[in-house]
Amino acid sequence: MSTNHIRALCDYIDASPTAFHAVDSSQALLKAHGAVRLYEGDSWKLDQGSLYFVVRDDAALIAFRTGTSAPAEAGFAIAGAHTDAPGLRARIEKSVESRGMERVAVEVYGGPIHSSWLDRPLSLAGRVVTRGVDGGFRVGLVNFARPMAQIPNLAIHFNRDMNKGVEFPVNTALLPLVAVRGASKTVVKDSSGYSWVLGALAVELGIPESDILSAELAFTDAARSFVYGNDNEILSAPRIDNLAGCHAILTAFCAARPAVHGQMAVLFDNEEIGSATSRGAASSLLSTIISRICIASRRNGTGMNEAMGSGTGTGTGGSGYNEAEDSYRALAKSFQVSVDGAQAWHPAYADKFDEDFAPVLNGGPAVKANANVRYATEAIGESMFRSWC
Repeated sequence: MSTNHIRALCDYIDASPTAFHAVDSSQALLKAHGAVRLYEGDSWKLDQGSLYFVVRDDAALIAFRTGTSAPAEAGFAIAGAHTDAPGLRARIEKSVESRGMERVAVEVYGGPIHSSWLDRPLSLAGRVVTRGVDGGFRVGLVNFARPMAQIPNLAIHFNRDMNKGVEFPVNTALLPLVAVRGASKTVVKDSSGYSWVLGALAVELGIPESDILSAELAFTDAARSFVYGNDNEILSAPRIDNLAGCHAILTAFCAARPAVHGQMAVLFDNEEIGSATSRGAASSLLSTIISRICIASRRNGTGMNEAMGSGTGTGTGGSGYNEAEDSYRALAKSFQVSVDGAQAWHPAYADKFDEDFAPVLNGGPAVKANANVRYATEAIGESMFRSWC
């Protein structure tokens, strides 16, 4: 991997503390390569070989390049990844205070390793909805991008069995410490409705607390990505699962040239909690966008090798044209790769791995397969993927 690519990956990860920011960073990369944003509520007009992207709810994105042939005839090459990562989501409605020490209530998102969140600097980032000057509301992103909190562990003097394994209850042991009243001259109002998060947001955004209508915030690792090793061969970064996959897909997508088939880079949200949301992989997002591309391509003649019909029929195309059939045909002729992190062989836990098949760091792409089809890999698809690598 080139030094420039590693630096670009680190910059992408550091600029993407949440799924919202990952999509924002992805939009910037796509726009730099001439991609045009489309909106699901608008009618689409597509040009052959051009780049487009669609964003759903600020946290999922699909970018595509139209092919030189109609989608129903050539299909799509699709690569997908996810923008979210396990962590701690802040509850903005209240603070938890005891003996002058103020903490923020949190909820666990996905399956983080609880102990890894202790004794490290944490920042805060996410999406905020504020009151607009016209009486409506505005949606924006916030990234404090500096240490704002820490979850202090218990001193070993109080638990000599600490290194034998400890459970960390979310509602007590995993609450980030954000302030100590006696340590600052700042006056904190004492009421049951007080929220440190709202106060911090108001200061950061330069608006009254009353103008903050809602927010989706997460505590994030404040440390930046870095490389080390004799030849800088090791990358350490937060959220590398799966921002590394997102960046790899986008980099390849932007560097690709138009082809007969369409090309799609798909970044879903909520993989860490099962994908069953409107912006997750189990949603209709991908199938809807494919159908829209097929309809727009037929309407606008994007597939230049395909003649447009002139008669009447089902849908918007020519004689006998069926919108659903075009998307079904396109899907049948498509190939999809799901890109995610693979757990590399760990020298301290070698007994947890299959010695003959464990992936190793810097060993190239790993292909995941499972007899019970926990992964979608099958013989034909694996053969095709290996031939490309």
